[in-house]
Amino acid sequence: MPLILPKNGYYEIEEKKSKFFGHCAPVQNVDEAKAFIDDIRAQHQNANHNVFAYSVTEGNVIRFNDDGEPSGTAGMPVFHVYDKTGIINWVCVVTRYFGGTLLGTGGLVRAYGKAAKGAMEDAGPEELIVINTYLVTCSYSNLDRVKYNFNKQNFEVVDWDYTDKCQAIVRIREFQEDEFLKGEFYSWENFE
Repeated sequence: MPLILPKNGYYEIEEKKSKFFGHCAPVQNVDEAKAFIDDIRAQHQNANHNVFAYSVTEGNVIRFNDDGEPSGTAGMPVFHVYDKTGIINWVCVVTRYFGGTLLGTGGLVRAYGKAAKGAMEDAGPEELIVINTYLVTCSYSNLDRVKYNFNKQNFEVVDWDYTDKCQAIVRIREFQEDEFLKGEFYSWENFE
């Protein structure tokens, strides 16, 4: 299951007098990601670096930028923190105020990664659960079997209606859909 950020996250650390501020947010498209980056840059105009990374499923876009840090020491480590967790539709900006001591390549990778990870953890990633709603129809003779199956599969039944046939509105999570669609003793149609 993919993960999402349910809210913005923030984290700050200090490494050898350099201060790193990690900011992350959920986004749905490139424009939202760019707007978030611009907002953080505006808040930290005097910073030495505003490194960013983002990934959006719309258009399958992935971007990261070192913003003047040595190549591969900032944007890429930020990207990898999120990419390896399976989070989708996110943006992260890590701001650095230089403290006068060089951190070296490894030190930069660790500091940027730590700030990005802290922001991500503050946002509290959650599983993305896509739910589809269906109208289910069955006969009275199959009602007990259908109810038993829905209960066993943990399908969410919103409401039952009993007229000349039995109908239910059922909410199905994405990972349950294959099992639901091959179910016996009922017919279904999309419900909106």
